[in-house]
Amino acid sequence: MRKKGRRKNPLPEIQEEGLITPLRRGSSAYAFSNIPEPRRANDLEAGTTTTDSHLTSNVEMAAALVDQAMLGRWMPLAVVYHKDYQSAKRTFLLYHQLSPARGIIYFLFLILPFFEIPGWCNENLPNPCGDPKKFPVSGLPYIRPWISLTIEVLCVLVLVWSVLLQWYFLGAGFWENRVGVYKVAILAALSVAVAGSPLGFAQLGGIKLSMYLRILIPVVFSRAIRGCFRMTLRIVHTFLDIAVLVVVFLLLSAWLATKFFSETTPEFMDFNTSLLNLFVLLTTANNPVVWASVYAANRLAFFFFFTYMIVGLFFLMNLAFSVIYSNYKAQMAVEVAKRTTARQGNLRAAFSLLDTREQEWIDGATMISLFLIIGRYRHIPDVRARTSRLFLALNKRGDFKIWSDEFEELCDVIAKEVEREPDALHKLKRHRSRSDIHFVKHPFYACIIWALTFTSLSIAIAALNVTGTILILLLSLEFLFGWLFVMDAMLKSCVQGWKSYWRNHVNRFDFVLTILIIVVHFMSFLYPETRFWVSYLMIARSFRAVVLITMISRWRLMAETLFHVIPATAPILALQFVICSLFSLLGMHVFGGLIYKGNSALDGTEYALHGFYAFNYNDYASAMATSFNLCVVNKWYVFMDAYAAVTGSRWSRAFFIAFWAIAVAFTLNVVVAFFAEALTSQLEKAERAKAREQRRSDEDLLARGPGLLLRKKSSSGNLPHRATKSLSYYDLYEDIVKKR
Repeated sequence: MRKKGRRKNPLPEIQEEGLITPLRRGSSAYAFSNIPEPRRANDLEAGTTTTDSHLTSNVEMAAALVDQAMLGRWMPLAVVYHKDYQSAKRTFLLYHQLSPARGIIYFLFLILPFFEIPGWCNENLPNPCGDPKKFPVSGLPYIRPWISLTIEVLCVLVLVWSVLLQWYFLGAGFWENRVGVYKVAILAALSVAVAGSPLGFAQLGGIKLSMYLRILIPVVFSRAIRGCFRMTLRIVHTFLDIAVLVVVFLLLSAWLATKFFSETTPEFMDFNTSLLNLFVLLTTANNPVVWASVYAANRLAFFFFFTYMIVGLFFLMNLAFSVIYSNYKAQMAVEVAKRTTARQGNLRAAFSLLDTREQEWIDGATMISLFLIIGRYRHIPDVRARTSRLFLALNKRGDFKIWSDEFEELCDVIAKEVEREPDALHKLKRHRSRSDIHFVKHPFYACIIWALTFTSLSIAIAALNVTGTILILLLSLEFLFGWLFVMDAMLKSCVQGWKSYWRNHVNRFDFVLTILIIVVHFMSFLYPETRFWVSYLMIARSFRAVVLITMISRWRLMAETLFHVIPATAPILALQFVICSLFSLLGMHVFGGLIYKGNSALDGTEYALHGFYAFNYNDYASAMATSFNLCVVNKWYVFMDAYAAVTGSRWSRAFFIAFWAIAVAFTLNVVVAFFAEALTSQLEKAERAKAREQRRSDEDLLARGPGLLLRKKSSSGNLPHRATKSLSYYDLYEDIVKKR
């Protein structure tokens, strides 16, 4: 037995962020009988004892803590211990309900610079930067400054409201949390910049300071992007360690190249030129052009450049890649541990609220009341039928008491139990699936539809290349095929039910295009010139052939996994976008208006020779296109040389070298490695889930008869493979960390 004693506050004030694995829908189980429904607030008003009222209030608060954890976030303990709990809870929920609004604000702040007039442009709309034939810009329409200012003001007001809500439910803990201080600081700076923008004192060289601050808003306010940014900052020292090795290697190689080849070719005529060319060679952008003339003069030069590329590119750069990402994974483990600790802290706080007698355990009645209150929330349906299974799963000691260490496994137990499908319900669904087989679901019917699809594709392609009576005949056949596809949609919706039919993406695609085909065909009787659109729509409908990839189970699994991984990797992709945005704004600020057709400084450069004028820093959209090319790396030195020519200063090269070091060698490598690791981890997870499902199916069929198992194995290629359906960036962190 454990000692009884007075329990302290189970956890100090925790910071505002944290996630756990979201709960998935499951099925029912057996329930305890004669368990009353917990009283609601209006029941308390009717008259209860002080003890019952206090216990009910504690159960409500504990249920709120557990519920928020299972929703994928957790409620700060400041809300539970707030002097006005109900008001703090409503404020907390309202704050999270504003998440879509904040997401829209992040999106607006990131795309607004695309439509703003660059600071160096002084003329009137629609061409504020002068003749577009001379000064190449993106061609996107620019908005007037007052429209941009109005959007900024409205967005700032919503963010201020969001921060005030957070300040209310966190209380004094808001200022103890550095994130809250950062939010207030950047909002204050942005408010000053927005207010001073019309007066002109919040500008630097014609560039509004609010443009830079807006880009930082998602980093500070978005928990996901902020987490990626924080982990990236923590591994900067690792990048610097590798950078020192690379710099030393470059300096030594440049000195040797100058000694060996200074009299052979102008590419290595002095130390500075050799250093620049070898640095570009390390990125492979100018290989083998930079050493072709040296090799032509002396074949032994090959061994120098061979050694340089082997050591620099294949060893040092790959070493940097592996070391940087291994440290990033270590930081992911830290984030997972922090959020796990936060979740357990919330559960300990919930346990403390329920253990009103301070006896270190909770009785069955209190736990059942907790389960039933949690069951009011929509993501845990039919919880009354699962109460006994949940209680017994938690009660590992078998003493019908839930101790604190058992209670801390509550979220995991609920997640497992609601995913478990009872055998009776499973058999009912299996029986229903056999009895509902219709000819529409038969493989032969699917083959007929595919035959009609490819036949209609052939007719549509032929109709675009013929005229006269043959064209009229083909258009009539297209009309017939359109109605056949309408009948197919009607049959499937009747057999499967409209909701089930519409849930399938291929069915949605077919339905929309089929309706468009029929509508355009009827329109062609009134407007004959629209007839050719029927052929195009028929061709578009044949794109459904992409789903043939699902016939190969491995490809289907990869496609489904990729489909679910991409949204979960959005935060780290957004971080890369933010870094490119900051460099684009800085480039527009420093280099805006310097690139124009007819600039004599560009004569003889590769930039002018290849006609790269459209890639410039004259406006934000063009700058982002240039940043994309710099990320690809190929011929990035051409842009660097062009701006060195138009500025007349070799120091302009520092901008492009810094971009390569930060946005390519550092963050882009992390993004690529993270995406690859996330995809492989989810594929392995899906394969394990498939193996468990197949093993369970084999056991079930074996219990029903060995013959069924043999028949099932003969058609095992048709077994469904399913990737994870509910995936967040925290799910990826947890799965990658578990894989280590």
